[in-house]
Amino acid sequence: MSMVTGTFQLLRLSRECREMAVLAEIGKSDAVSQRSLARAAGVSATMINAYVDDLVGRGLLEVTGDTNRTYRYHLTEAGRLRHEEIFRQLVREVFELYFQLKHEMRAEEQAPPAPEAQSA
Repeated sequence: MSMVTGTFQLLRLSRECREMAVLAEIGKSDAVSQRSLARAAGVSATMINAYVDDLVGRGLLEVTGDTNRTYRYHLTEAGRLRHEEIFRQLVREVFELYFQLKHEMRAEEQAPPAPEAQSA
């Protein structure tokens, strides 16, 4: 029986996890397409516009170009720092999960064996 506790928010495909994926993809190349951003974030190509608009509105991203074929995405310094912040949180959650599972497995190994049911 699992006793693992915690929110582990970023181990689920949360908005923050998707945000980190978009920021990371743009960090690789400013010539990334909306389709590849959507694929990285696990959302539809039309939904990525909402993510981009939000990131621009929060000052994490700048967009240049006139059409979706000529858009160039640029991480701001705040965007780079936000990516690092989310990544650190993800790493903390993964380590927390690891240590909880390790503790649980040790407890199970040290527990006395359950008595077998007697047959009638």
